[in-house]
Amino acid sequence: SNTQSNKVILNNSKQDKNNIPTLTAFNLSNSSIITGTNDVDPDNTRRANILNRASDMANVSWIPKYNLVDSIGHYIFIKGVKYKGLPYCLGGYQVSSASDFLALINKSNKIYGNDCSGFVSTAWGVSRQTTLSLYNAVKKGNKVDGKSVALISWDEVKPGDALLLEKGNGKGHILLFINYDVKNNDSVHVYEQNIGTIVPFELIPVAREDIRSRKTLEKNGYIPIRLM
Repeated sequence: SNTQSNKVILNNSKQDKNNIPTLTAFNLSNSSIITGTNDVDPDNTRRANILNRASDMANVSWIPKYNLVDSIGHYIFIKGVKYKGLPYCLGGYQVSSASDFLALINKSNKIYGNDCSGFVSTAWGVSRQTTLSLYNAVKKGNKVDGKSVALISWDEVKPGDALLLEKGNGKGHILLFINYDVKNNDSVHVYEQNIGTIVPFELIPVAREDIRSRKTLEKNGYIPIRLM
């Protein structure tokens, strides 16, 4: 550039008594400042937020003030015992976050928590859905809070997508996809809200992180879906 205002210039034509060259002052305009571009991918941020909300629900620690009976999971949460993960809850006592749960469960004699679709709804940041409403969103194009839910392939699935089992009768299940195991592509890391299960082994009906077999999930009819 020929504009001297953007450079430090040694002006040898002006010297002081000690024969030291003086510096000509300059001004730096805003147009001369180059800043880095914003490389943050909003989709990656959205997915990270989904997994963070799910992790909060799966890892929240709580201590019931009363014995709480889970009639669906056939389990009793014992007074004074520390538990990790939101309890499985089917019906009217659904929560919207881990902090919401802690506020509600404090000194409560009722179980608050989520069922599987309530868990995914909360992680996705959408209104309360069921496996059937998500199925209809995929099959019939119904909107979820104005957004589409699309069927994707198993090879396209990304962190924060979901794996849905539903035959159109409202008796399905849904998992939140985390990632594939780097050493075994058949091992699928998921978050889920479930009742007590034998495979994978977990007798306490709470939100948790599990490892499932992709081949088994596909065989059982699970489909990958994405909130668009």
